[in-house]
Amino acid sequence: MKQTDWKIIYTDYSGITKRAINFLFKEMSAYVLREPGVYKPYTMPCEKEGAELFKNNIFISLYSKSKIIQSFVKEEDVPKNGFLVKVMKNPNDESGNYVILTAHSEAQLYYSAVSFFDDYVPKYAPKYYSFLMPDCTFNHPLLEACYSKEQDNETRSIFTWGHSTNDYRLYIENMARLRLNEIVIWNEYIPLNMPDLIEYAHQFGIRVILGYSWGWREVGNRTNEITNENIQQTKELAISRYINEYKNVGADGIYFQTFTERNEEVVGGKLISEIVTDMVNEIASKLWEITPNLRIIFGLHATSVKNHLDKIEKLHKDIEILWEDCGEFPYDYYPYMRFDAFKETLEFTEKLLKLRGGVNVGLVFKGVMMLDWGNFAHQQGPYLIGENHEKVAKHDRQVRANAWRELSSQWLKNGNYVLETLKFIKKNKLGKINMCLAGTLDGGIYLPVALCAEMFYNCDDEFGNVVKTVSTRDCIAYD
Repeated sequence: MKQTDWKIIYTDYSGITKRAINFLFKEMSAYVLREPGVYKPYTMPCEKEGAELFKNNIFISLYSKSKIIQSFVKEEDVPKNGFLVKVMKNPNDESGNYVILTAHSEAQLYYSAVSFFDDYVPKYAPKYYSFLMPDCTFNHPLLEACYSKEQDNETRSIFTWGHSTNDYRLYIENMARLRLNEIVIWNEYIPLNMPDLIEYAHQFGIRVILGYSWGWREVGNRTNEITNENIQQTKELAISRYINEYKNVGADGIYFQTFTERNEEVVGGKLISEIVTDMVNEIASKLWEITPNLRIIFGLHATSVKNHLDKIEKLHKDIEILWEDCGEFPYDYYPYMRFDAFKETLEFTEKLLKLRGGVNVGLVFKGVMMLDWGNFAHQQGPYLIGENHEKVAKHDRQVRANAWRELSSQWLKNGNYVLETLKFIKKNKLGKINMCLAGTLDGGIYLPVALCAEMFYNCDDEFGNVVKTVSTRDCIAYD
């Protein structure tokens, strides 16, 4: 094929669709914009539907807006909450191709563009003797294919410490590439440029939830006593910080942790589950007076309340609970398995899915490295999130490389239990679930994160097939 063979045809260049087209153009440029060894700058045309077609055309549009796509794809073949990719021969020139990328929503349309490069290209790459050659995919007519995918979980989020993020733009782009659509960012001091991050995330259909302490650090998450005095201080601080720091920053909600990250269930003769329920309900009520309909997410560690869920049942149902530390992997910080406890972990998961009538439930999966807690450093004050020099990012990638290799090996060994857990959740959930990954996308897309995100989106396949699909993607970082 020649450089001049390809054209992108679109119907709208705005919003998330604009980002999808930009992604499509950038990825496509790696294959078709240059001839090896020849400096002949060429740029690929992107034109609105109705323009003259080329021998090879990529059509990217919401289904409802494209007459061309409608002529080749039935509406019922496009999943309501998913996307469709179709590669076919050019009906006017069998030596050329039409690539159709479509969905019913802009976010899913972005995922169709991602899937074309991350899933179709490696799967249908030409084979030369013993080798698959994805780089040569566009040297010949593309193989015909048509597939669709639909999401299992409406909210697919990631939790991260803000000050470990070196490049927030790349972080957001990596999230979108993995079909994650919400980020919970924990900070001790809110970054000065947080509005910039929020605006950028919204361009990709990603919601931003800002996390801060409601006593997690002030009261103490492990050893400090819980008294009436420090409970009152926690209430006042949670409300004042919201008003002064978070109310007008443009976030999609707030997240908090408090003093539940303990192993003991009773402090000072009082149940932690009872103290925290009363305190959280009171603070939430005050915040809703200030900002009606404010989305509030409670990062609740199960360790100190698991035997007293009847107390947690009394949390206001509009407060979302994002459950953490609920048992063995995939809830554990490390991806190692204690197989005799896996059944117990699923049983506890079922209790959480049914608690409070099954509304506003979230579950945090771990087993993906984020920080070295032995060398953890607290923030010293407000800062600029994700604006670090590339040398800093390179340093962090190098120092964590061996840890990522170890984690990847454990995910390959035990990741089937993640898939089994997700299938169990899908079967037993009573309502929508926030599936959250506590980890990082800083420094690249690593295999464990990509595997988990893929299974968050859809868990119907077998684990071996998930590994095959994800591990062949060109975007996966291995060092």
